[in-house]
This record gives sequence, structure tokens and C-alpha cells, in this order.
Amino acid sequence: MRRAEIAIVGGGITGLSAAYYLSLMGIDNISIYEAKYIGYGSTGRCAAGIRASFTSEVHVTLMKEAIKGWKKWSEEIDGVKFYQDGYLWLLTNDKEVRLHKEIMSLHNSLGVPTKLVDREEVKEIAPNIVLSDVMAALYDPTAGKSSPFDTTLALRRLLLKRGVKIHEYTKVLRMIRAGSKIKSITVEGVGEQEVEYVVIAAGFWSRELLQPLGYEIPIIGDPHHLMITEKVSPLVKPLVIHKASGSYLNQLPTGKIILGAEYPVRENDLELRIGFIIKAVKMMSRYFPSILNANLQRIWIGYYLKTPDHHPLIGFLPGLENAVIATGFSGHGYMMSPIIGEEIANLVVKGRPRLKATEKLRPSRFEEGEMLEEKAIFG
Repeated sequence: MRRAEIAIVGGGITGLSAAYYLSLMGIDNISIYEAKYIGYGSTGRCAAGIRASFTSEVHVTLMKEAIKGWKKWSEEIDGVKFYQDGYLWLLTNDKEVRLHKEIMSLHNSLGVPTKLVDREEVKEIAPNIVLSDVMAALYDPTAGKSSPFDTTLALRRLLLKRGVKIHEYTKVLRMIRAGSKIKSITVEGVGEQEVEYVVIAAGFWSRELLQPLGYEIPIIGDPHHLMITEKVSPLVKPLVIHKASGSYLNQLPTGKIILGAEYPVRENDLELRIGFIIKAVKMMSRYFPSILNANLQRIWIGYYLKTPDHHPLIGFLPGLENAVIATGFSGHGYMMSPIIGEEIANLVVKGRPRLKATEKLRPSRFEEGEMLEEKAIFG
């Protein structure tokens, strides 16, 4: 039987970030197991946005820390770039304006300097916008964007240099429990691996892995569409969200434009729908008509891994002292990854997270009757 000190199941941004911080803490025997390739799941299918403008204190607190992490990564990790271009939430009725005044107050009380801006200020922030029915907007200047492809590849290169073993196309078939510990994992093509700790960061497939051990983690695979155009002239720097419809536009530094929109489909249904394209383009061309001239390059679909309260599951699995889970980010795993990776490392090495906000994400909270609340879910 071969031995791995820490086995990370899942090669998305969460697993890579956890391995990075564990290596910084001096752990030198780390193995990442990915059933496909690095970034295959939700990481490689996200819209690249990063924001602290949430509606729960837990999310705002964690994202403040995550944004600090993104800045640090961009300074210290070759190939990671964080463009702090902001988010602009377009508000088109009185109810939305009143609500976002309250949300702004929450942000400001927690040290996130969002501000409610009028039509004139919206035009200053996004000169190419057609204001149409916009009454006001919530502007988050600390938000930004970062390429998931560049980031995952940069972390992969760095981790390999640090001696982390990355096993792609290597599926973990099961985990074997002995009392209050996971004693080993069975790896496809390798066999049984003894482990000191295991980090389960396999996204939707975490549920499948944990069911044989009697854990029914409360996550569902909620499919969401995205599309991207070919490169166009500079149009807008902030990621722009039409709050009422959940539609958004994000022009990447490459000049390409990502478009998203709320377009509900059945759980686990990954079939592409033409109706999504119609809705996303119709909504966002109201404010940026020139996108109608852009050539569509690609459309894809991926999961928001939703929990009942739209907050992730982070912490030790109940009854297990060497198994940490990190999943259920409800579409926000990529943006949260610097702080989540750091907190996973803290759990493994120190037995506890650094932040009280992370403690509130413990996997047992639903059984304990504690529900958090988040209203700023879109796309």
C-alpha cells in the first residue's frame, strides 16, 4: 500500500488553492487526484468574475479576504492576473434601488466601499452604455476579473515545482473508513492509498464519493449557460449585471465578451438551449447595442453546485477527524478560492479555520437548524 500524507480529491481551483497553501505551510507530501483534467468542472466553465458585493455577512467577509488573496496571487504567482475593474449592478425600478441602498449599507459596514450611483455617474463609469431604463446602479470598485484558464495553469506549474503530485485522468473510486478516520482511498489504476488527511473538493462528484460512507451532502447540480464572442473593440471595463433579469456582460482583457443570463432548466440537464442566447443577447444589447455585431464563438453549460442556503460546505465531515470537504459554492467557488484554499490548509494543519465566517460554513449546520441567507445569486 502506497502512502500519501494529504490526498486532495478534485483538480479544480479549490483543490489547487488548498494544495498551494498547504505547501506554503511546509507540507511536502501532497497528491491531487482529478478524474478528468485540471479545471474540467465548474472552474473551467465560470464567467471569470470576482466580487465582494454579496448580501450575507459571511460571503462579504470571506470575499474581502479573497480579493486580498487575488491581489497577492497576481503579485506572487507568475501567470495569475487580477484586473480590478469593478462590478456595476444596473437597477431599473424603485424597489431595486431601495433594496440596494440597504445592501450598500451592509457592504460599507463591513469595509467594502460599494456606492449607489445615479444615471450620470453610471455613464462616467461605463461611457458606452445606453442608459435606457436604468434608474441607478450599485458600483463595487473592489470587484474584478481573472482568467480561470490562466490561473489554473499557473497554479499547476507552481505546484509541480513545489513537488505536489498532480494526477490527471485518475479517478478516486472510494474512501475507506476506520473509526473516526478515512484510512485510505482507492485510486483507479493505482489501487489503495493510505492517507493522513483527505480533502474532498470534487464539486458535484463529491456527493457520489461520500454516499457509500453514509453522507448525503445537500447539493444539487443547477445547470447554467454561458456564451463568449470573438474579440471586439473595448466596450466596458466593469462586469455589468442587469439585476432584474439576472443577465450580465463581462468583457475580458482579451476583448472577448462573456454573456450570461438566468435561464432555468432541470437539475443535471446539460443540454444547450437556443433560448438562452436569445435572452442574454436581447437583455444586454438593450444597454450595449454594439454586441449585436459581435461574432459568437462558443456556448457552454456548467453547474452551480447549490446548497439549501447558497453558501458552501467547508469543514470537517461530522464524525471524521481527517476529512475536510469544500463544495457547494453556488457559482462562486472560483472567486472565493484564495481564502477557501487558505482555510482548508488551516483546518488540516491547525485543526480550525482562521475566520469566524468560515466556521459558519460547517457541513453540519443544516442538521443543527442553522441556515444562512444569500440573495445576490445570478446567471
